[in-house]
Amino acid sequence: MNNKHKKYFGIRDIARIAGVSTATVSRVINQPDSTSNEIREKVEAIIKEYNYVPNQMAKNLFSQDSNSIAIFIYDVSNPFFANLIKELNNIAFENVCALIICDTENSKEKEIQYLRYCQSIRCNKIILTEGVNYDLYKDLNATQTIACLDRCSDHRFSTVTSDNYNGIKKLVDYLYNLNHRKIAFAGAMKAYHTANVRKQSYMDTLESHDLEVREDLVFFSDRFSYETGVKALDYFWSLNDRPTAIVCANDQIAQGLIMRAYKLKISIPDDLSIVGFDGIDNQYFYPKITTIRQDIRKIAETLFKAVSVTQEPLVHETITTEFIIGESCKMIELKSDATVLR
Repeated sequence: MNNKHKKYFGIRDIARIAGVSTATVSRVINQPDSTSNEIREKVEAIIKEYNYVPNQMAKNLFSQDSNSIAIFIYDVSNPFFANLIKELNNIAFENVCALIICDTENSKEKEIQYLRYCQSIRCNKIILTEGVNYDLYKDLNATQTIACLDRCSDHRFSTVTSDNYNGIKKLVDYLYNLNHRKIAFAGAMKAYHTANVRKQSYMDTLESHDLEVREDLVFFSDRFSYETGVKALDYFWSLNDRPTAIVCANDQIAQGLIMRAYKLKISIPDDLSIVGFDGIDNQYFYPKITTIRQDIRKIAETLFKAVSVTQEPLVHETITTEFIIGESCKMIELKSDATVLR
């Protein structure tokens, strides 16, 4: 049989054709410097002629490291995470590393299965994005490295986050300077780290301006999504004392809110000012949202560095954000009865 037409062409075939042992072929593939130039060139020529591709799974078993990185994502449809995956994939490719995308949907069972899968293929570098901090990682072996993005974790793991607190503070300050005094907050996922930080910053900044934090002006749903924005506007517009501005915990919520406003013939920003958070996916959206832009490239680079360095010191970095002025806000006339003092 012609070896080139075999369905499976393996290391034994190469060894037979080259007249060497399978161990020698393995050394040429995995440790080429350990063989002579003559043997290495002979074996490599046969590998090239027959287009042999090494069994990566088998290599992983022997090397104890697959040279890959897994990223656990709770919502791949979120534009922020889609952009993060793109940046990480480019960085991994530049470093001859594979990126494995694990869509956990914030499910403990899925995280368990993905963790087991990573262990089975010797993927020892794992990035955990925003999610509930399940107690799944306390018994990891010494070769596994974990970095967390916007997820509370124990001190053994590296952590990366954007400056969520100051980002929201800039938005609330901006609205205050536009004479808004009834400023609402639309967020999601109370169990999540960023949701709580952004809400806390909203509340603290209102208080710094001597404004009352009204419970009826805080709306939470179960997702950072367009649907949350739709529900938020329906809720706020049902109030007798409506807000004049809304701080949205991300741009998806802001976009959903604005789209719902158009349907209800509410003018943005004439009737209501809106701000978001993330700074992505706004190029073709009208009006352009005033938002906080996260530095996704810097976040990706820092996460890659955090899982690539297996020894201390761990990485604990807060990435600066950028304030982006769009077209979704408007200054209003300040009325004497508009400010609610504490």
